[in-house]
Amino acid sequence: MNCAKLMLWPLACVLSALPAVARPGESQHTPADSSLTTLQGTRRITMEKFVIAKLFIQPAFADEFRQALEKLAVQTRKEPGCLDYTYYPEPGQTGVFTLIEHYRDVAGLKFHFRQSYLAEFVKKVEGWKSKDLQVYFLSSEPDALKDDK
Repeated sequence: MNCAKLMLWPLACVLSALPAVARPGESQHTPADSSLTTLQGTRRITMEKFVIAKLFIQPAFADEFRQALEKLAVQTRKEPGCLDYTYYPEPGQTGVFTLIEHYRDVAGLKFHFRQSYLAEFVKKVEGWKSKDLQVYFLSSEPDALKDDK
């Protein structure tokens, strides 16, 4: 296991153990599969999912990629299960970008994967990339995302 995974896993576990905070206008309801049984009874918590991806883009396509990524980010942030979608260029590494995606639950993440605008973005990236991307799925539930890897 590399150093990044060792540092990010505890953070994801702590974050997903915190009670969910609704955005203005959203309900605090969580899906039935998010229930956790404790000694005190059943407590509803959100089993949030995180995706951290590092993309390597040929420098000649960096501006085009950045525009397409911003469009994807705007669309993704509107998805019902998306809590946050952030990206940034790596300082001092031309064409290297890190994405941090935060979803309410597995259903929200799977919804994102089914969107046509994501498929279109992935097709574009295939022609722009300088090497394969690195993706880490983080969850407090063991094997929660094994089907999506």
